[in-house]
Amino acid sequence: MPQGKDRREIHARFKAADAAYRRGDLGALRQALGDPENFPNCKQPIELGLGTYPLEYAIYWSPLSFVRELIAAGADVNYDDGAGFPSLIATISADRADKHEILGLLLRAGADRNQRGINDGTPLYHAVRRRDLESLRLLLEAGADPSLRTRIDDLETPLELAARCGFEEGARLLSTRKNEQQ
Repeated sequence: MPQGKDRREIHARFKAADAAYRRGDLGALRQALGDPENFPNCKQPIELGLGTYPLEYAIYWSPLSFVRELIAAGADVNYDDGAGFPSLIATISADRADKHEILGLLLRAGADRNQRGINDGTPLYHAVRRRDLESLRLLLEAGADPSLRTRIDDLETPLELAARCGFEEGARLLSTRKNEQQ
């Protein structure tokens, strides 16, 4: 625990920030984070357990309108996530009904379609892992590269992973895109 910080104070700040995220209240969030100068691209206080950047936490817990508001306020859709969940991969992994709307929003805002994340996978690779056909479609339509291999583990493309895992619909979609590119 950071020196001089009371556990109750930290917990109260976490609860205030979490509530602001879930309500989509930008002003309350800024206040809970201590009104950082470089908001919304500030690193969040580690002791609060909210992840590294505001957009990251919002992808998992905030209303779509709040994610949109953060992006409009200048949130970096290509934030550097050391834990392996940059924006597109975080969205694909999120358990929320509107994740495809968020994915589209991030893609339109300039998120790197081929960003690398956990286990060096691209967003297409993670969409295959989750058997998420709609994310595959959105990413391919936005220009994601289906030929990129992971550079660790099995060194495979999303198509090879889909075939190995028996994700036939995904394999067909990726194969069709691959043939169109040749």
